[in-house]
Amino acid sequence: MKAFTAATVGLAAMAATADAATLALSPAKACYLKGESATLSGTGFTAGGSVNVSVDGQDQGSLIADTAGSFSVGFNFVGRLNAVKSHPITATDATNPAITATLSFVGTTQQVALKNRRGKPGTKTKMRGYGFVFGRKAFMHVRGHGIKSNKFLARTKAPCGTFTVKKAFVPSSAPIGVYRVQFDHKKAYKKNRAGSIAYQLTVFPVGASSAFAGVAVDRGWTLAR
Repeated sequence: MKAFTAATVGLAAMAATADAATLALSPAKACYLKGESATLSGTGFTAGGSVNVSVDGQDQGSLIADTAGSFSVGFNFVGRLNAVKSHPITATDATNPAITATLSFVGTTQQVALKNRRGKPGTKTKMRGYGFVFGRKAFMHVRGHGIKSNKFLARTKAPCGTFTVKKAFVPSSAPIGVYRVQFDHKKAYKKNRAGSIAYQLTVFPVGASSAFAGVAVDRGWTLAR
């Protein structure tokens, strides 16, 4: 069964026909992240028959039930999902389309989304975090050009570890250059901590050079994965 493009999970109620067809995902989680894997299993289908599977109403291929009318297959959460959303998985018996079962899941891609990825040092920027499920708090660590900043951002919200906050990445005095910005769930900085996500922040000159204009150089920044 080919990999599914999905955004993640929070298992919802199973729905089945009178034939008692069922679907289940394991391990069961309130929220799955992009890159995670689970097992999709089903029961109550035609023995040895083909079962068609769709996600969000889009066909994902078919598989064969065993002699007991059951199946078990790997389900990979791939693709980018920009927010927290519920998605249905539907399995339909090819021999008897009246036999069908649906399972809903909720999920997200771990990321920090910004309305504007450009700004000025010292300016507070609105950040929306998704997928910070590894702890109850979110922190931002900035490293580079003498700056070692560890900022508490917010308490994350269930089920998918979300938060919204306004913070400045670097102070207005930050030197021109490239910085590492890491988001995770710990106050103390540790590079490439499990469950962390890192971005590259570039502070660049946008105004006249002080050597020629006799004024301080204006600066801006951009943030990129």
